[in-house]
Amino acid sequence: MANIKINCFVMKKYHLLLLYGLLSLGSISCKEDSLKEEEEKEEIREGIFTNVGAQLTATTLQASDFVQDANGNEFAYTVVSGKPGHLVGYDMKARRVVADLELVGANGSTAMTASTDHWLYIGGNNAHLYRTRPGSQTVEDLGLVLSGQTTISDLVAGKDGEVFGGTYPGGKVFRYHPSTGFTDVANGAVVSGESYARSLVYHAPTNKLLIGVGAHARLVELNLATKAKKQILPSQYFDQEFVYYMGLAAGYADGDRLLAWVTSPNQRKTLVYNLSTGLVEQTLETIDAQSVVKSPTTNLTYYTANNKLYSHDLSKPGQAPTFIADCYEAKDMRWGKDGTLHILTKYSQVRWYNPASGNITTVKFEVPPQPYDIQTIVTGPDGRIWSSGYLAGGNAAYDPTNDKVTQYSGLGQAEGMTVQGDNIYFGIYSGAQFYVYDTKRPWNSNSGNPKSLGRIEGQDRPFAGVSVEGAGKLYFGTVPGYGKLGGALVEYTANTNQLKSYVDVVNNQSIISLVNVGGLVIGGTTISGGLGVSPVAGEAKLFGWDASANIKTFEAVPVPGAWAITALVNGPDGNIWGMADGTLFVFDPVQKKVVTTHKYYNIAGTPTHIWRNAFLVFHPSGYLYATFNGNFYRIDPKTMKETLLKSGVGLLAMDKQGRLYTRDEHVLWRYRP
Repeated sequence: MANIKINCFVMKKYHLLLLYGLLSLGSISCKEDSLKEEEEKEEIREGIFTNVGAQLTATTLQASDFVQDANGNEFAYTVVSGKPGHLVGYDMKARRVVADLELVGANGSTAMTASTDHWLYIGGNNAHLYRTRPGSQTVEDLGLVLSGQTTISDLVAGKDGEVFGGTYPGGKVFRYHPSTGFTDVANGAVVSGESYARSLVYHAPTNKLLIGVGAHARLVELNLATKAKKQILPSQYFDQEFVYYMGLAAGYADGDRLLAWVTSPNQRKTLVYNLSTGLVEQTLETIDAQSVVKSPTTNLTYYTANNKLYSHDLSKPGQAPTFIADCYEAKDMRWGKDGTLHILTKYSQVRWYNPASGNITTVKFEVPPQPYDIQTIVTGPDGRIWSSGYLAGGNAAYDPTNDKVTQYSGLGQAEGMTVQGDNIYFGIYSGAQFYVYDTKRPWNSNSGNPKSLGRIEGQDRPFAGVSVEGAGKLYFGTVPGYGKLGGALVEYTANTNQLKSYVDVVNNQSIISLVNVGGLVIGGTTISGGLGVSPVAGEAKLFGWDASANIKTFEAVPVPGAWAITALVNGPDGNIWGMADGTLFVFDPVQKKVVTTHKYYNIAGTPTHIWRNAFLVFHPSGYLYATFNGNFYRIDPKTMKETLLKSGVGLLAMDKQGRLYTRDEHVLWRYRP
């Protein structure tokens, strides 16, 4: 794929000058044809910070819906993920964008619905509910839906202007009505102990809410009048992770059909329920259940699956669907007043399908790309600072020699990246996928650079990585899938191009940090598993792994009671320096004992999980640099005294000139000591 060079979307450069604890901001400028701007720098004791700018931009469409205003005018709306997220409205008649509004405080949304009283509601990924009138130039923040919730997973309209939403991490369902505000309609978690109320369908004839639950799949019928709950998912699907998407095909004479997409890394099926009989009538392959819609005039239901549009008479179980046309990544479908099927795709296309003629009209509307968060950074063998993005994935590389950023497409969200020789290795979420990129050759994912190395069943997030070049191997540490405990140590052998996993190296713990000491791999664990499961282990551990014999050589507890060991680095003293929760420790790998510890902060409250919270780099100057608890520090290894350099940042990498890099959400910062 072609490389994309960022120019005006990369804001460069302004400097944060630290002097006697006072902050002053330099000027910001952006030139359309040049990335080189004037810099104002001041030599000060703490060093120089330079804002390198946003690294990744994309047009990533998330929650989408069709809506009519009070006069029957039709609009398509979608949320563009970014910093901040944008709500974009498209007038179906005028065929133009009529609204582009910031969702202040939210980076995106996976939930949107139109109410019966012509409001469009948007569930922010900050657990705030927003609303707008179709065609309006304003959007209203209605506030946090329920205390303690961080994400709105789905939204659905009920009757008389009400809307319902599912949440994470409490697995709750809220109701919002303009006259009464927010209420918890399920009285706590829909299923005790489960974190996700992932998908919702409102069934108007019975005034019931169907709720898809995870990270251990359940399907719950909630009677909104009596608040009674009934679990209706067949038990043979209890080993799945989610009832992830659901859709309703309403209007069949013998009963409305609920389509529920049941998922896990190894199996994905769509169950078709007859809501009149309560029976699962048939099981389909994976379809985009969230965009299912039935024809108002026939028994045909329309949906997309594997990037194709189908029609299907669901009243005739066993009857095969009818292929209509290719249709890539449908976000929503709705019947228009003109009798055509309106389709909104991930690629900012609006499509009109006429079932009478079979014709499809497609219009692409312009959506400005938005910057999005940096998930991972590493210094590449080419000297550039490589990053991967959240949630949209993709990669970017910043070249300090010419001050340019180049974007690369083709890979998903890398939780970890590590280097061996001229290669960069990527650990990709979801499904623990692994890729290698040869930096001496052009990036072209279509021709195998980067190349897929495979994936590890049952694992999900490869955060840790380390090279053991002498043995011709790399190792990755992983966190398992949703609702599961027990990560894996994944071994990649370069000359055989083989992946091999060792599961549960430390019982019921995930591996999130790795370091190599002369062929002995030392790993740090977290008691957390995948999202949606509570830990059972009591404290994080260090372990040793012999890369030649492929056996575990020891276990140790460097900081009693710590939740996670999130950073490990080789020290100039021959010891391993690490961070366990808020405590820095020094570990002698020969004696297998802790030399010293120093606490910097306490973990507040009881977290849902800890996978990452610290990064450590030893500088040629002898200082230890660290990011932890949202701050960037310089630490004197002799005294353990810390100096705060910058707040509100995370991640850490060092280039070949000894300059350090960290990130504030979507912005990469460079620090020259």
